[in-house]
Amino acid sequence: MRQFDVYENPSQRSRRSIPYLMVLQSHFLEDTPTVIVAPLISDGGRTAYTVASLRVDFNDRRYALALAELANIERRTLTRTVGNLRQHEDDIRRALERIFTGF
Repeated sequence: MRQFDVYENPSQRSRRSIPYLMVLQSHFLEDTPTVIVAPLISDGGRTAYTVASLRVDFNDRRYALALAELANIERRTLTRTVGNLRQHEDDIRRALERIFTGF
């Protein structure tokens, strides 16, 4: 499990609107039982984005990577990796800076 890896959302209840979760936590913390993730929300024509969300294309569809909605979940629930968003690393880090520092 590496930073920016994308996994299927383990929650059947929210999977329709949030099909994927992206790992934000560094792989250097692999001994922890939990991992910090951010949801990839189905775009569905959504036009309002905040400075803490990114529009990303993944698996031929558009999503909002909602970094302000990060969560901590049990690592064992993420079982199927489906790709990664490493190509968006700079934008992700800038959005996280805005969340935590305001700049």
